[in-house]
Amino acid sequence: MKWLLIVLVFSQQFLLRQPIQMAIESGDFTHLEAICQEEVSVNFEEPFHLNGYFSREKFIAGFSGQFSKYELKKFEWLTRQIEEKFAIQSLNVILKNKRSEKLIYYKFIFFMTQDRTWKLYYLRGLRI
Repeated sequence: MKWLLIVLVFSQQFLLRQPIQMAIESGDFTHLEAICQEEVSVNFEEPFHLNGYFSREKFIAGFSGQFSKYELKKFEWLTRQIEEKFAIQSLNVILKNKRSEKLIYYKFIFFMTQDRTWKLYYLRGLRI
C-alpha cells in the first residue's frame, strides 16, 4: 500500500501545472478559471499588491492587469507536498518590468484542495 501511494505521488508530480504554467507564460489568467474555487484568498507582496478574499473573476481580472506590466524571463517549479486532500506547490519566476526593464525575482505558492478535482483556494506571492 505504501508503494502505491509513492507511485501515485510521483505520477501527480505537480498538480495543476499545465493551466498555471499556461497562464504565467501567456499572461492570460483566464486559464485559472477552471482551477480556482469560486472564492480565493490572495496575499501577494509587491509589486502585485493584491491582498484579500476575492471572487475568482475579480482575482483574475485584478491580477491580469498587474501582471501585464511584466514579461516572464524564466520560471522553475520547486516544491510539492501532497497529503490526502491538500497540496502545496511553488513556482519561482524571474520577471522583467516592461517599462523599467528591472528584474524581479518572485515566488508564487499555490495552496490546493481536492473535492472531486484539485482547485486553488489560497495564493501567496513573495518577492525573493
